[in-house]
Amino acid sequence: MLQSLKITVGQVTDGSKTSEEFTNLFDKKNGMKYKSPHKQLAYFYKGVKVARQDQANFLIFPELFLPNDYLEKYVAKEAEESNTIIIGGLEWTERPNRNGNRVIGNHAFVAIPSILKKNSSLPKSKATIIKIPKMFPSPEEETLLNKNGYQFQSNNRLYLFQSSTVGNWAVLICFDYLNLPIQKILQTKIQTLFVVAYNKDLGYFHTLSDTLHRILFCNVVVCNSGNYGGSHSFTPYRKVHQRQVFEIKGNQVDTATTIELPLKLLVEEQKSVSNSHNSSFMQKPPNYDMNL
Repeated sequence: MLQSLKITVGQVTDGSKTSEEFTNLFDKKNGMKYKSPHKQLAYFYKGVKVARQDQANFLIFPELFLPNDYLEKYVAKEAEESNTIIIGGLEWTERPNRNGNRVIGNHAFVAIPSILKKNSSLPKSKATIIKIPKMFPSPEEETLLNKNGYQFQSNNRLYLFQSSTVGNWAVLICFDYLNLPIQKILQTKIQTLFVVAYNKDLGYFHTLSDTLHRILFCNVVVCNSGNYGGSHSFTPYRKVHQRQVFEIKGNQVDTATTIELPLKLLVEEQKSVSNSHNSSFMQKPPNYDMNL
């Protein structure tokens, strides 16, 4: 298991500056697909360049980031070549009609290089692509979709990833981050929580992350759209000034930054009994050991 994780946070913009401009990025009659997907590909390779340069273990992008058609051709290829796990949001995906209504879903993607797959052997083969469904639409998202003739497809699947190299981790999509039952399930199960977001309420998510990294006792990484900024990360260190690892402030900030978060020592601390506390980390929440 790695001593620490290198994570490149690709806070990229989509070029829109108003709600109307954002809506106009998508073809309303064709399943809300990107009208000019090649622009998103340029943003993708900006993040890739930094991740490769810094030899990152993870590369994360915002919600609603890439077209579905780019996953196999570009994302899987890049994940395999760089041995980097790539996470991000997909454009909306239209599903089969339900009772005459056009149904649409929102997904995140995870691209896992073959070298990290269980029982994998060299030479390399092909990265695995996993699509994670968004469980709950935000009120604004649901209104937008309904206005354009679509019904959001809710879901109830939560994916937990386990690795002897990069630890245990999970991915949530924006509004799902606010769900208390999901938070309870994740406690003691993961070392890192990734959140892909397209969120205007920056203070809400920042406060939530400041709370949840203590309750879940894990690393938290939120990658928001560069349109609004506010991407950030927390880790449960004892010293207050070390807990917030980074934060990007300001609107229309298009940038990629690599951060480093603890892993091996965090795993040891999660598994330790309460009276053998590692002074590098804060105290675990009450009854945490009972859920192990």
